[in-house]
Amino acid sequence: MELKELLSSSYRSVVIQCHDNPDADALASGFTLLRFFEENGWNGKDGRTARFIYGGVNEIRKSDLVRMVEMLEIPVAHVRELPEPDLLVLVDCQYGERNVEKFPAKTIAVIDHHQPGLIGVRTDYRDIRSTYGSCATILWDLFEQAGFDVRKDERLATALYYGLFMDTAGLRELRHPKDRDLRDALEFHSSQSILFQLENCNLSLDELRLAGQALADYTYMEDMRCAIVEARRCDPNILGIISDMLISVDAVDIAVVYSNLGDRIKYSVRSSTPLTKANDLSAFIGDGGGHTRKAGGQLSLADAAAAPIAVRVRRYFSEQDVYDVKKGILPEGIEEAPLFEKKRLCLGYVKATDLGFTEGNKILVREMEGDKEVTVQDDTYLIIGAEDEVYTNTEAYFLAHNDPTDEPYVFHGKYAPKIHGAVTAAGMENGEGFRNLADCAKICYSRGGARIHARQLTKRTKVFPAWSEDYFLGMPGDWLAAREEDPSDIYIINQEIMPKTYDPVEG
Repeated sequence: MELKELLSSSYRSVVIQCHDNPDADALASGFTLLRFFEENGWNGKDGRTARFIYGGVNEIRKSDLVRMVEMLEIPVAHVRELPEPDLLVLVDCQYGERNVEKFPAKTIAVIDHHQPGLIGVRTDYRDIRSTYGSCATILWDLFEQAGFDVRKDERLATALYYGLFMDTAGLRELRHPKDRDLRDALEFHSSQSILFQLENCNLSLDELRLAGQALADYTYMEDMRCAIVEARRCDPNILGIISDMLISVDAVDIAVVYSNLGDRIKYSVRSSTPLTKANDLSAFIGDGGGHTRKAGGQLSLADAAAAPIAVRVRRYFSEQDVYDVKKGILPEGIEEAPLFEKKRLCLGYVKATDLGFTEGNKILVREMEGDKEVTVQDDTYLIIGAEDEVYTNTEAYFLAHNDPTDEPYVFHGKYAPKIHGAVTAAGMENGEGFRNLADCAKICYSRGGARIHARQLTKRTKVFPAWSEDYFLGMPGDWLAAREEDPSDIYIINQEIMPKTYDPVEG
């Protein structure tokens, strides 16, 4: 869906509605969309009007939300009745859900980042992106497509940034690269003083007492240096505060804090050990994600009843294989696994120095799977792989294994990888912009012929290679591979990438 589809002159009255008991993301989404309509003529001058509302029994009372409405001058109204509008746009929620007061409307549109809701409920337009961390992110992306620059209005930029901040546990659970794009694009266009005030009025005295009670009753798994804490029902953002406290304990390398919110379990994960990524553990526990050190997620009540949080954490450690090349912990018999030969592939490439970077510069490469930091050398090449992943080669290795061309590379994936301004370089403004890596790349063809031994995994597997402190994670169905000429050089190949990049060697 594009916002221009909602700008029909036949819609004389437009109402934007968020869910009952609005949170920061809902207020930010509704507020900025209201301004978009006003900028496009729904400002009462020719009879076209737009307003922002929410229903339900309760008015906004939470201290940071009251301040948000006041400081950003958000014109949101609490209503129990509504004359039928020509267009009703629901943000951060879906029509007919139990936490959304149902008002009649001639045309209904939905913009939301939660899972698709009730089947059979009428909606005329919908944009539901359940992999996004906030509805604010979807609105920001739609505004970018429509040419509506929220950076020109500090209040709009601040609202969207704070909406993302609150819905991703203080930016610790950014699930989609678009979430990170919003963060980077709007951070320096937001009011830092307002953000500081909003971010520091989230903990009430009652919540302080709740955190203390939760921390006093912990479960400790000594063999894993892991502590688990259950908190009473609370604002999910409080879980992040508690887990930050918990991970600071000297005997705790992994912290998990959770709470039953009535309709689901929310949890927060922290890790201070390179042996376990917080986002990895979070995804194993339930529907989770985030960063390597800080992450979180949610779990349905039914799934939690079938396997409680503590059971899931124990399974995470017991139901995995770990290989470490540096320590000589290698998979048995990998050199006897079937042989595969690499195909000739069409890839994208660009030399880092051609983008204006110099040796020693640190750049941030953003791809679908997350961000990675790269230290540029004079001979660093950035390669866009078969599944849109980005990896680096030295010039000698690149030229030995690929045939470069001057043909422009054409990207066909879901999210074009970008280089973010860790430093200022050509095409970047003051270090805060970014460049689309795919637009800069040219085509190269891998020469193929390289052989590996590979077998499919039957359980979760971590591989610590010789050249990195980080581990590769493989899931059942992925492939454990080793170079034919050096069986100690082991790594993981995704099960979808394997048939695209390797052919079995017959005989």
